[in-house]
Amino acid sequence: MTNPAENLSSWNVIGHTWAVRALAQSIATDHIAHAYLFTGAHAIGKTTLARALAKALQCANEARPCGACPACIKIARDRHPDVQISEGVPVGWKFDEKSPPPPPRANDVERRILKIDQIRAIQHTVSRAPFEGRWKIMILRRFEEANEEAQNAFLKTLEEPPSHTRIILTVRDPNLILPTIASRCQVLPLRPLAHAEIENALVEKWNVAREHARLLARLSGGRLGWAVRASADNALLDTRRAHLDELDEILREHRAERFTRADKLAKRDDILQTLDQWQGWWRDVLLMQSGDDSRVVNVDRDQTLREHASRFSFNQIEGALTAVRASARQLNQNVNTRLALEVLMLNLPGNW
Repeated sequence: MTNPAENLSSWNVIGHTWAVRALAQSIATDHIAHAYLFTGAHAIGKTTLARALAKALQCANEARPCGACPACIKIARDRHPDVQISEGVPVGWKFDEKSPPPPPRANDVERRILKIDQIRAIQHTVSRAPFEGRWKIMILRRFEEANEEAQNAFLKTLEEPPSHTRIILTVRDPNLILPTIASRCQVLPLRPLAHAEIENALVEKWNVAREHARLLARLSGGRLGWAVRASADNALLDTRRAHLDELDEILREHRAERFTRADKLAKRDDILQTLDQWQGWWRDVLLMQSGDDSRVVNVDRDQTLREHASRFSFNQIEGALTAVRASARQLNQNVNTRLALEVLMLNLPGNW
C-alpha cells in the first residue's frame, strides 16, 4: 500500500512540500486537527493548499486527493455542497443571508471586512451534518479582515466544534487575529518560494517566456499566485510601475504637498497593495546601499534604486522601511486611514 505522505504529486501544490507532507501524514494516521491556520503573504498559496486539503479530506479514493473523483472535481470548481469558502465583503456592502456576497477576489486590492452576521451564518452552516461528504469543511480566507466582534463570536465555534466539521483559516499575519483563535488551530506558516521554483513553474506550467518569468519571479516576493496573475494580466505590472513612480514623486515633495497626497491615497482601494510594493522598494534600496545586489527584487528599476541608495542615508532608508511597515500594520487594524498616511508622509525622507 502506498503511503499517502510519500506520494505528494496528487496534491497539485507547487512548493510548500513540508506543509503538504505534514497534512498528508495527519490524514494517513487519522490525526486530523479540527482547525488549521495557514499563514503567509497574500497569493503565497494558502487558499490553494486549503482546497487541496479539502479534496484530501473528502476524496473517496485510497490515494487522496486523487483529483479525479466527483468530490475532488466539485471542490476544484467550488461546487461541493459540504465545502464552503468565505471571506469578507466589500466595505459598505450590506450583508443579507439570502443574497450571497460577491465572489472571492482574485487580487490584493479590494478592501473587505468579515462581519459578525457572516460568522453567524457560517456557524449555522457548520451545525448541520454533511450532505454528501465525510466532513463539513469551512475555509475562511483572509481572516485578519474579521473585526473583533466577529472574531470573538467565531471563538465559540473553535472551542466547541461539531465533530463533523473541519475549519481552515488563512491569514497574512497571525498577529492580526486574536491569540485565542490562533492557539486553537494547528498553525502552518507558508514561506515564500524560491525564485527559481517560481520561474520554472511559470515556464513549464503556464508557458511564460523564460526572461519574463525570471522578472516575475523576482517581483513576486516568493508568491506564486501573484506571479501567475501578473503573467496573464499586464495591468498588475502597470499598477506596480505607477505605485513606484508615485513614491519617487513623494520623495521630491514638500510637507504641504505630502499632506494633499495622503488625502488622495486614503481614498484609494489599493492602498494596502501600494504599501506592500513600497516595502519591497525600501528593502531593495537598503540591499543596494549595502552592496548586496543579488537579492534585489525590482531589477528592472536599477538606476532609480541606485539613485535612492546614494541620495539617502542608511538611517533614512531603514526608517522609511519601518514607517511603511507600521502604516500597513495599522491599516490592517482598521485605524484612521488618512491619519496613518499623514504620519507616513512625515516619516518618509525628503529634502528639507
